[in-house]
Amino acid sequence: MVNVSVIIPTHNRPELLKRAINSVLCQTYKDLEVIVIDDGLEIRADQVINNINDPRLKYIQHSEEKGGSAARNTGIKNAGGEFIAFLDDDDEWLPHKLAIQMAQFESTPHDVGFCFSAVENVYSTRRYITTVPGGIADYHQLALSYFKSLLTVTLIIKKYVFEEVGLFDEKFPSHQEADLMIRVTCKFKGLGINQPLVRVTMGGHQQVGGSLKRRILGREMILAKYMEEIKKDKKLLAAQNFGLGLMYRDNGQFLEARSMFKQAMTNYFSVLYFVHYLSMLFGGRIYKILRTGN
Repeated sequence: MVNVSVIIPTHNRPELLKRAINSVLCQTYKDLEVIVIDDGLEIRADQVINNINDPRLKYIQHSEEKGGSAARNTGIKNAGGEFIAFLDDDDEWLPHKLAIQMAQFESTPHDVGFCFSAVENVYSTRRYITTVPGGIADYHQLALSYFKSLLTVTLIIKKYVFEEVGLFDEKFPSHQEADLMIRVTCKFKGLGINQPLVRVTMGGHQQVGGSLKRRILGREMILAKYMEEIKKDKKLLAAQNFGLGLMYRDNGQFLEARSMFKQAMTNYFSVLYFVHYLSMLFGGRIYKILRTGN
């Protein structure tokens, strides 16, 4: 039995997949398997797979397009490892990613169910590091930032965690990762490693999660599903109100944005929330002036 199962969903972009696979197979940590789930019908990835000669590589084709969450779930169901890790087909792991995480993660107590790391974000002309809180973190610490530090491509999750909390919820049009990690962090702590171990390519390719409208719907579903838990902490509730308000604003829904910013101020006053609320007055005209100068 292998120790780590690495799940890579792919969808109609085999030209990117080879780099992702090789970044896993070239890890200094060798006790692993790679499971590629092909969810694209237009351009299959079988030619890429057939050109890689490594017995640790497995390939599963969906007979119909089911989406990224379903692809990850297929991978989890077919995983033989005690630990589950994820990678997107347009991103890559740095060579010591698994070795660094597993050296610290394998010795953690039972209530530490997952490990995550910082990320190197690469744009066409620049790159920057997204940091994470180092050490043991719990639900409250991670929820305040809406689990933004828990990028799926950095995660390693003990397999028994999925047996306790379930798989990715395929009904969500977006924010499936946040939904999963809310369930996970309500029962398990996480181990953060504030060192970039994954290189994420930004822009140039369609990102998982889809359009802004889909992301708004996913965020609304998160709030509805977990409102009873979230509202126990007014600061956390305010942060969720504010996050949804920003998405409404970016989508031109200024009335909805103003309502969310007002709710955020009511739940936990912050100058930041107040300034954003003011910018939404008069149908968002203040925001438009500040943004464009006209």
